[in-house]
Amino acid sequence: MARFNIDVLASQCGVTPANIRSWQRYGLIKPQVDENGHRFFNFTHCSRVAAIVGWLEKGAALPDMLALLNGEETGTPSGWLEVQEALLAQCEAMQPTKLRGLIWRYGREVPPAIFIDEIVRPLRLWLDADVQQEMAMSRAMLDTALIEYATFVLASGRKRPGGRLFILALSLKDPLELWLEGIRFASDGFFVEVLDREIPFPDLSRISADHIMIWTDKALTSSQQALYQRWLSSDLPVFLAGSEAAQAQRDVATSADCLPVDRASLLASLNH
Repeated sequence: MARFNIDVLASQCGVTPANIRSWQRYGLIKPQVDENGHRFFNFTHCSRVAAIVGWLEKGAALPDMLALLNGEETGTPSGWLEVQEALLAQCEAMQPTKLRGLIWRYGREVPPAIFIDEIVRPLRLWLDADVQQEMAMSRAMLDTALIEYATFVLASGRKRPGGRLFILALSLKDPLELWLEGIRFASDGFFVEVLDREIPFPDLSRISADHIMIWTDKALTSSQQALYQRWLSSDLPVFLAGSEAAQAQRDVATSADCLPVDRASLLASLNH
C-alpha cells in the first residue's frame, strides 16, 4: 500500500497539515510507524479524514469527535453556533488578543472551506444585519483579526512550492471576501497575492502568475466584457469569482462560445 507524509495526506483530502496535526492531538487520527520508527500515512487515513470532515460539516465539536467516530451516541451536533458565539463574545468584550487566539485555533482545527463558509461568513452576515450599527465595532474587530489571520496564512503558504495565484477585483462590495478566498487557496497550496481594492480596468500584462482570479460583484460592463474576452484570447490564466461571476461567465461564454475556468475546476486540477 502506498505511503505518504502529512503534506500529501492533506493535499489528497482537501484539508491542511495543521488540521491533521490538531486532529492527532485529539486522538482522532494516528499515523502508522514502520520498522525504522518513521511515521507515515496511507489510504486508510484518507477514509478517516473524510469521516472527520463529514462530522465537522455537521457542526460536531472536536472534543466529541472520537465518540462519534466510534459510533457512540453523544447527542445532536450543535452546529457552529457555539463557535460563532465565542468569537462574537471576544469582539463585544474588545479582547483582540483572545479573538486572534480563537481564530488561529479554529483555523488549525477546521478545514478552510468549513471555517470560511460555515463559521465566518454566516457570522459576518449576522453582524451586517445590525441596522442600528450597534455591532459596528465588533464587526470591525472581527474583520481586522481575519485579515491578520489571512496575511499569516498567505505568508506561510509562500514558504512552500506551489502555483502562483493573483486575486483582484473589477467590482467589490466587501474587501474581506478577497482575503477569505486567499485563505482558501493558500491553504490548498497556492502562492497567493491579494489586491483588496476595486480596479475596474486592470493591466494584467504587469502580473506574473499561473492563475488570476477576477472578482466581480456587479454585472460586467460591455467594456469589461470586451476586456475579459481579450484576456481569454491572449491565453491569460484568468477566471471569474464573486457574487456576479456566474452571470458574467454566461455572458462571456455566450459572446465568445467558450467557458472560462471557475474556482471549483481550479481547485480540482490542483488536487489531481
